[in-house]
Amino acid sequence: MNDLTAPRRQHIAGLLVLLGWQSRHMLRAAWPILIAAYFQNANDAKYFLWAISVGAVVTLVGAVLHFWRFTFNVSGGKFHVHKGVFVREKINIPLERVQAVHIEQNLIQRLFGVSGVRVDTAGTSGSELRIHALKWDEAQALRSLLTAERSDAAVQNEQVNSEAEETTSPARPTPRRALMDLDLPTLLKVGLSQNHLSKVAFAIGGLVTFQGFAWEIVSELWGKVPSLWRTVLLFLSPLLLVFSPILIALGSVLISVVTSVLRHWKLRIWVEGSKAKRTSAIHLTQGLLNRQAMQIPIHKVQSVMWESTWIRRLFSMDTVHIRQAAAGGAVGSGDSGGMEGGNAMRMGIPAMNATRTRQLEALLFPSWPQRKLVTLRPEKYAFWVRWLRRSLALTPFAVGLGWWLGAGWGASLGAVLWTWSGWLSRKVYRGQWATTDGRHLSAHQGWWFRKRVMIDWHKLQAVELTQNRIHARRNVAHLTFHTSSGVAHLRFLPTDVARELRDLAMAQVHAHRGPWM
Repeated sequence: MNDLTAPRRQHIAGLLVLLGWQSRHMLRAAWPILIAAYFQNANDAKYFLWAISVGAVVTLVGAVLHFWRFTFNVSGGKFHVHKGVFVREKINIPLERVQAVHIEQNLIQRLFGVSGVRVDTAGTSGSELRIHALKWDEAQALRSLLTAERSDAAVQNEQVNSEAEETTSPARPTPRRALMDLDLPTLLKVGLSQNHLSKVAFAIGGLVTFQGFAWEIVSELWGKVPSLWRTVLLFLSPLLLVFSPILIALGSVLISVVTSVLRHWKLRIWVEGSKAKRTSAIHLTQGLLNRQAMQIPIHKVQSVMWESTWIRRLFSMDTVHIRQAAAGGAVGSGDSGGMEGGNAMRMGIPAMNATRTRQLEALLFPSWPQRKLVTLRPEKYAFWVRWLRRSLALTPFAVGLGWWLGAGWGASLGAVLWTWSGWLSRKVYRGQWATTDGRHLSAHQGWWFRKRVMIDWHKLQAVELTQNRIHARRNVAHLTFHTSSGVAHLRFLPTDVARELRDLAMAQVHAHRGPWM
């Protein structure tokens, strides 16, 4: 048994992990200094080296002091943390406010047999705190303590439910229900369906960064090539311009596949715990080099988002993000129709097909659909507004070309751009719609990159209806559903429909008598 009631420090290996973590942040902040030092002469560069050396010493001393002054323990139904070097800080987190506890292991942590723990609450936009090194059994024991709510209401509900279960059936262990085990063929499909544009930029950036070093190697090898083969290679050199984009594309796909395999290796998802006792949670383990073990209680799930690209739709799969409460989530805003909020930890699940999606909906939204679904679509006015905005944004390009090459070319380019913007605006307009059963909302957006967000109305924090004078004349309004994990938008709805939805959603909030999370 691990005694976590007395204040204690992390494992000594946490000092090395903390030192590497702070050094990485220092290098991210100091990379302009490193670039400037590279282009200086020998006399001026020594000052930069002195500055880097001082920064390294400060980082080492700061890591040691942070490690020594960081203590934690669990007692009295709260998670107590003492930290701070010059300014001491004491954090008390009630266990019922803990949203999620994630365990992870990088290469250094696995080398020393320890793991890191991240604790997330609704009080911050990111992780409330991070423990860098605990033994695996200690991390598991800490997560069990932090996710075991012991508020007065929870204890009473647990006693009532346990008494009811004892009268109906004998005690038995809580079953574990598997949701998904990601096999290697599906994992390769996940890698192939990633967004490769960022990987293309990474590959091009790598070529540009190391072009000097690579040119020296090529020059040295070129000097060793016989003259006959030099002539043949010079003759075939134009083909390099043709095949180089293909090679870059293949390289980006390879990077996507490798990163997906490293991240989602042996991904397993299962449900464990009692729903009556509010201990049921979704568990996820994954990773080859950086292992992760995530757990989110089901009753603390605030919203679920499905994302897909055209490549993923070819493989009939989506990526799901399960969100819990985050600071600022209820007041976040944006222009898109999807879910937006803070940067709190969220559980990402790839390769969700139709069968797995139905299982997840039945688990997180058991009453969906409660009654016949009603489809909500924006007014046609939304299409005209979007087309007008895009056309006005593209008009300067047509005017500039007409000024440079003549009015004919400018008019032709303007017609092409306005037609393209109209086609794109129509696609976006038709991709925005939602369905509701009077208790839940499923909002859709996008056509190339599609998103779907599901929320339960009894967990709403606020419902906002906005309408300016132009919208009032056109009889349209915007609805914003605020949750503790972000906001969802329904734009350009008929005014009477928007008001009816607002009143219906708020009625669900007021009528709900149980806990909202």
